[in-house]
Amino acid sequence: MVTLLGVYEQNNSSMLQILKSSDSSKKISGSVVGHRYICRDRRQGHDRLFADYFAVNPMYSPTIFRRRFRMRRPLYLRILNAIQAHNSYFVQKQDAADVVGLSPLQKMTSAMRILSYGVAADAVDDYIRIEESTAIQSLQQFCNLVIEIFGVEYLRSSTPTDIARLLAIGEVRGFPGKAPPVHYTINGHSYDIGYYFADGIYPQWATLVQTISSPQ
Repeated sequence: MVTLLGVYEQNNSSMLQILKSSDSSKKISGSVVGHRYICRDRRQGHDRLFADYFAVNPMYSPTIFRRRFRMRRPLYLRILNAIQAHNSYFVQKQDAADVVGLSPLQKMTSAMRILSYGVAADAVDDYIRIEESTAIQSLQQFCNLVIEIFGVEYLRSSTPTDIARLLAIGEVRGFPGKAPPVHYTINGHSYDIGYYFADGIYPQWATLVQTISSPQ
């Protein structure tokens, strides 16, 4: 969760700025004169998405799920349950004509695909069956709710307790909390401190050499 939300905060800040700076006076209110109505068959979009990733025996494996959603399925469902409980936008509804709207899976997955792949809002329509304006609205709602629900716990600076806990976990996995003693010479200069290669998300510490300044 820490990694996921950290990525959202760092890599998608520009996306949030674009959403917040958009013309808030524009409101979606029914059909627009001159626009052709497309019967997207929302139910088919939900059924296919469910069968692909969320069924008891889904078409795609957990490994593929993690690669495409940038997280494991239990974490995805945890976030989905949290935002559903917090805001009714992600609760499936029926309109006045008893037509069932988009499912929570469709709305959240459209937001996740836009964030994960950096694609345009209408790029997810043909798979998820969601129009561009609704995809943008889902993305904005999703980003705001993630910050609102998880921001206090995860979108903050690390405390000494957090660092100690993460170092302990890293040590169990083979990444020592303290650098081992070393001594080497480069270009006639002697050094007695080791270093690790890292990317731009890590702090500016002497033991971390940031070889990748802008990770994608």
